[in-house]
Amino acid sequence: MTTKTQTYRCWFLINQNQEKRDFETLEQEASRFFLDFISGKDYGDSIGLFRFDIYIEPKINFGRHTDTIYTGCAHLSVHIDKVTFDKSTDELKVKLLLNAAFVLTKYLAQRVPLPKNFQADSLVNDYENYLTKKSLLLSNDQMQEVIIKPFDTTRFNFVITTTAEVKDRDIHYDLNEVGDFINNNLAGQTFGTSIRKFDFGYEIADSKGYMPHHPETANLRRYGTKYKNLLVVKQFDYRQLKDLDDKGQFKILKEKILEAISDVDKLSKKPKDFDNEKFFDTMSNILTDYEKKHWH
Repeated sequence: MTTKTQTYRCWFLINQNQEKRDFETLEQEASRFFLDFISGKDYGDSIGLFRFDIYIEPKINFGRHTDTIYTGCAHLSVHIDKVTFDKSTDELKVKLLLNAAFVLTKYLAQRVPLPKNFQADSLVNDYENYLTKKSLLLSNDQMQEVIIKPFDTTRFNFVITTTAEVKDRDIHYDLNEVGDFINNNLAGQTFGTSIRKFDFGYEIADSKGYMPHHPETANLRRYGTKYKNLLVVKQFDYRQLKDLDDKGQFKILKEKILEAISDVDKLSKKPKDFDNEKFFDTMSNILTDYEKKHWH
């Protein structure tokens, strides 16, 4: 590491999906420790803010795990076992938060596409040493027991494009709910080292309206080697969907998702290590389970 220093910021946000803020004192104390650690360090200037979203809830929702870098912010997410957290002292709760951040720095180094000049491995090693010297580092077994973050998993993501003509009240499925259901069932499963995320381009418009679909994006297919993702776009006709009941609408959504996965085989440049057939079968089973849960 160079002798140059870089100014970093960090946020610990507990259950940031909830309006009520019950953990601000713990968040501030964990931030104080992390800033004490990182003050005077320089791991590169491409990341300036570390945002640790930490969920402590009765039910684990892997759909909330958002891990990316954008505009200089490393946005990382994890769950802590609620039973363990609730019965801990405030001092131990801060320790759990700091170890959750440690797991997330390891995830950042190993699983998130990084800017070329950011030294994530050095960050992980230095933070581990800091926690050890402060007697704050949990054992590996303890971390695995209370900090929930699958490293080897494939994520499914809706990339939504809509128009002013589309009225949400007419669409009966909730893409956030569907996405969470999919990701909770995909958690811990991989289908090859080439792909970590499947981006489903969900484009909805009125085919006969004044803002129809863009023909150039119809069935767009793309494989991103840097981010290890697949993007396949499917277009939905709002005029057709709005007259269907909820079961009929979801049937079309399911068909389009599975069609998009099949379209991966049409790519001119395909992922070298990705079992698309297994992914298709897994997704088909997940979507069928969602149907059974809601309409059987």
